[in-house]
Amino acid sequence: MDITNWNAMDWVAVIGAFAWAPQIISWIYQFFTKPKITLYLHNVAEIGYSSFGPIFNVNLALVSEKRGATLNNFSVNIRHENGAEYTFDWDGLSEDLSEIRDQSGLPTSIKKVYLPLVVRVIQSGVAQVFVRFQHQSFKSKFREAIKEAVEKYQTLKNAGKLSTEQNIEALTSEQEFSTIVKLINSEFIWVAGKYTIAFDFQSPNKFVYRRSKYTFNLTQDDIDELRKNIDNIKLDIIQNAKADALKDYKPKGIVWIWRNPELQKV
Repeated sequence: MDITNWNAMDWVAVIGAFAWAPQIISWIYQFFTKPKITLYLHNVAEIGYSSFGPIFNVNLALVSEKRGATLNNFSVNIRHENGAEYTFDWDGLSEDLSEIRDQSGLPTSIKKVYLPLVVRVIQSGVAQVFVRFQHQSFKSKFREAIKEAVEKYQTLKNAGKLSTEQNIEALTSEQEFSTIVKLINSEFIWVAGKYTIAFDFQSPNKFVYRRSKYTFNLTQDDIDELRKNIDNIKLDIIQNAKADALKDYKPKGIVWIWRNPELQKV
């Protein structure tokens, strides 16, 4: 190509092309550069069993290198040393915004609660959140059982057969409610021993993530205490029914029992 014969417009075109070069390089870099996600866990988890089923909660921090990342699903695989394995999906998360103290000096955290939709981890930034994981298999079974029980409850209520606390407590003898009680007892998955856990993420874009494993232990005392929540679940259902059917009924507070095992990175 003989540039000696170029006119002014030719040089303008070349200069314009070079002006776009940095932007084009940036686009290419972003296209081929995958964000690298690193997960950091608090050293204590929260284990429970409630009307939402088996629960695993933990504080965690996410760091994204090279590029920001959008994550639209979290899950945790929980495996017991006896081979039993479960997948818990995120069901909600919260973020501590600030802390205030009441007149007695006790601290209270101000939290922002998010629906389990997406988490945006900016480049070189840290996303610190408290994530609530639940066993989705239980939720789907429980949802179906509750639907049938509610239909039975509504039929009895409309017929005027739930006018006293004794009437409502007798609901547990109905087949639909017996099904719920059996489900609550059978879906208690926690047993004493060692658990190994690993976290997974999903994103609409490709990313790099090294899957780390952690362990925690539950003692038989832990299991015995957590099992007390089975009666709490039954009480919660009956109290909700009484609060709906009886005008002056005031439910008692329920103290849910949690365990907080220490997490060890493998």
